[in-house]
Amino acid sequence: MINTLGLSLIMKTPFKLPLFFLSIYLFSFPLKAQDLNKYRIYFTDKGSNITFDPFAYFDAKAIERRVRLGLPLAEFSDYPVNEAYLNSLAQMGIQIKQRSRWLNAATVWASDAQIEHVKQLEYVAEIEFCSFSVCTPAYFEGAYFDDDDEALLLRRQTTRLGAKRLAEDNLNGNGIRVAIFDVGYAGAEDHEAFEHLRAKNRIIKTWDFVDNDGQVYHGGTHGTSVWSCVGGKVDSSWSGLAWDAEFLLARTEMARSEPFSEEENWVAAAEWADQNGADIINSSLGYTDTRYFPEQMNGKKTFITRGANMAARKGMLVVNAAGNEGSGKWRIIGAPADADSVLAVGGLEPCCDYRIDFSSYGPTADKRLKPNVSAQGRVYCASDLGNETADGTSFASPLVAGLAACLWQKERSLTNMQLFRKIEASGHLYPYYDYAHGYGIPTYDKFIEPPKASEHITVEQDVAQNEIRVICTDTTASEEQKLLYYAIVNPAGFLMSYYVISVSERIPIRFFPSIYPPGSRLRLSFKGQYLEIPL
Repeated sequence: MINTLGLSLIMKTPFKLPLFFLSIYLFSFPLKAQDLNKYRIYFTDKGSNITFDPFAYFDAKAIERRVRLGLPLAEFSDYPVNEAYLNSLAQMGIQIKQRSRWLNAATVWASDAQIEHVKQLEYVAEIEFCSFSVCTPAYFEGAYFDDDDEALLLRRQTTRLGAKRLAEDNLNGNGIRVAIFDVGYAGAEDHEAFEHLRAKNRIIKTWDFVDNDGQVYHGGTHGTSVWSCVGGKVDSSWSGLAWDAEFLLARTEMARSEPFSEEENWVAAAEWADQNGADIINSSLGYTDTRYFPEQMNGKKTFITRGANMAARKGMLVVNAAGNEGSGKWRIIGAPADADSVLAVGGLEPCCDYRIDFSSYGPTADKRLKPNVSAQGRVYCASDLGNETADGTSFASPLVAGLAACLWQKERSLTNMQLFRKIEASGHLYPYYDYAHGYGIPTYDKFIEPPKASEHITVEQDVAQNEIRVICTDTTASEEQKLLYYAIVNPAGFLMSYYVISVSERIPIRFFPSIYPPGSRLRLSFKGQYLEIPL
């Protein structure tokens, strides 16, 4: 049965066709283009007598990553999909469009009659039906500001993450290889924002998974803008922090339409990035309501999320935009940002450390924290018009990916997931978090040294009035420092509610413990200070 999502599971039946009948059955039904549907076929195994040479398949940087992180040079998921299985499908007239080593699957176009036959094959584990659906990529059109605002925007998008001190410590992503997955990089091949990378041969490889060739400098400029937020130079200033990193550029999306093929392209690109030695993947896209329900954003369901978790298992840090659905009907994060091993990045207003209105919320369907961290959601970046201002968590994500490259350059012995946790811990709100900001803005200062103890807020309890008062000792500060973040946590540890207010008086808020369930707690963050008290 096919559900309204266009995605369902078809289990194979135990009945098997004899091999001699297979050869006759292959040619028993002529096909028309309109009779074809798209499916994912998962295989039970990869055959016997597998020979796989990791030194022949992997780039030297990929081998280096495995050795450094203590990972096996090769495992079952690295082995190719069995060609005999694929050939047998092709001989049936089935069109094979994409394959995945990691998930041991092939994406195909086939008729209903062909699929009925495929269900009988002993090497087929399961089949998914994929309908065509369309949604909007995870970015907004550029908004334009005057020159002074653009200069301030450009400076703030990197300095807020610690650009000044990173430069002092000569950290710029050198030795780190970053893969970017996007809609295209039109104009980037000769854009001045990337001249320093071309001059140093920092563009290692490119591949277009839509057109299956090496030409990625077309299809859209979104990737150009995203790339510049990792390692570009705009108006003589660095627009990203990892301007001396190496890059792998992959085109996985088809502009404003996102059929299921783009999830498959993403997973294929992740396998390619692994093969070619990527340390970090930045992905500024998301898949939501045109193909899934909110309850499926649980880090386990979607094809792309499973691929993203596998990429993390291979030792790569996967950084993904949280999404731009915060002010729409969907509101929550999409896939693959829902993956537990993906560092999901939300967007903040440039003026202050408050969620920008379109940035998607967490938590995941199974109540895990998302987004993990946040960065500026409006940036000044490269475009086909030269340079422009653009909005979207698409640009917050590469800012954090660039920071991650610098941090990994400094502490190369970290595993990807150790780096993941240290980036979370470097958030300006940490250990406070909420489902709009995550742990806040990761900063280099907090990464290298814990902040000193401060006392900008205290709590006063009035038992007679059954009241808890929050007292702020300093109300004269910059706009972002005036923000008081607070959350109510239920006995199970989930956030019941959370808020941000601008402090302008000594007692900005009062709480009445009796209205909350026993065992609830209040968490507060103000000017880098964290408090947690029982209610």
